[in-house]
Amino acid sequence: MPDLETPYSKACFPTNTNYPVELKGEDISAIVNEREQQLNAVLRDIPALETVMVGIKDLHQSLVEQKNKIVQSRHLHKGFILALWRLPTETLYHIFHYCLPERKHLSPASKLAPMLLTRICRRWREVAVGMPSLWCRLSVEFDYRDWQRAAFCYDSWLERSRGRQLSISLG
Repeated sequence: MPDLETPYSKACFPTNTNYPVELKGEDISAIVNEREQQLNAVLRDIPALETVMVGIKDLHQSLVEQKNKIVQSRHLHKGFILALWRLPTETLYHIFHYCLPERKHLSPASKLAPMLLTRICRRWREVAVGMPSLWCRLSVEFDYRDWQRAAFCYDSWLERSRGRQLSISLG
């Protein structure tokens, strides 16, 4: 903001009698011209600011609309989750059996059923781990590089089969 103090502005107040001011027409004209230029600059800046404000208002409106769509989509998808939670366990048993690969023997790969089913949500994990029929076919492959991890996976697989008869393939 420009400094608007001049010797003349101090003299205009009646309490400031300590400032003797001699009025010079040229000085006052120069000040008036300077104020006109300052006013014109401010008048040019106001529409630019209003344009920016309109842009901000439009952006705000767009973001509010986007937020509302996201909230609506989230609500819709939460409904799907709730529907999956309401499926009876027996229905999940059937679905999980259809998820198993068609191979005769299964490997403990985490990207395939039944291991994949244990990673979806807590309820699916509980159901899958509690279904010994999912864990009755096993392909054992020897990997000496990471034998501890492999041993843990095979041990977990055998525990989940709960003593049921196993079909094992050694590879």
